[in-house]
Amino acid sequence: MSASEEEIATQENEQQKQPAAGEIATPDSGSPSLENIMHIPLQISVELGRIQMPLHMVAQLARGTVVNMQKEAGASVDICANGKMFAKGEVVSADGKLGVRILEVTSTSDRIRSLG
Repeated sequence: MSASEEEIATQENEQQKQPAAGEIATPDSGSPSLENIMHIPLQISVELGRIQMPLHMVAQLARGTVVNMQKEAGASVDICANGKMFAKGEVVSADGKLGVRILEVTSTSDRIRSLG
C-alpha cells in the first residue's frame, strides 16, 4: 500500500469514528463520552429585568439610587448558561443572600435547538 493510500484509509477511519451532526458521542463510537466534558465551567446568569433609560437619567445615577425593574418581587426569572436560557426560577433570600429556586428546566431537545 502506498503512502497516499494509507493516508486515505486513515482519513476514512477517522471519519467513521466521528458522530454525525446532532448525535451524541458514546464510548462505543470511538469518541469521548459526555463524562469527559462534565467539568467544563459555564457562566450562569439570572436576568432580573431590563429597562430603557434616557442618557440624562443614566448620567444622574449615584450611589444609593434604586433602579426599579418591571418585574414584581417573586416573579419568575430566566436562568442562562453561557447566554442560553435553560431554566426558569424565582428569586429567594437565604441567609441574607439572594438565590434562585429552579422551577422548570427546559427539555434537552429545546436546549440543543437553542444552540443552533
